[in-house]
Amino acid sequence: MNMNEIATAARYNIPIIQVVINNHVLGMVRQWQTLFYGERYSNTVLEDNVDFVKVAEALGATGIRATDLKEFEKALKDAIKLNKPVVIDCIIDKDDKVWPMVPAGAPLETCFDQQDLDAKNK
Repeated sequence: MNMNEIATAARYNIPIIQVVINNHVLGMVRQWQTLFYGERYSNTVLEDNVDFVKVAEALGATGIRATDLKEFEKALKDAIKLNKPVVIDCIIDKDDKVWPMVPAGAPLETCFDQQDLDAKNK
């Protein structure tokens, strides 16, 4: 939502690692629109050109981009070794999901995941 904490970490050399799960959409809202609202998407696709690596560097931190799991594993290892503020910009597909999911207004016992969804749709 914002990156002021990275500026603070850089200012005081606090060795945090921030991982941006970057799908170029408002992911949780889009997921709800996919699962509960018949894929009627409204105001969730950002299609922006924000470069979080450059933003991190502008704030005094190190920025690393990862586009797959292998790159992420290397980026995380490198970030730990640096012992300074690092932002890892992880590019993922716009329709990757976050699990488990709880429907709006439903009790926690109704949470489900991809396996539950697949079983329901068979």
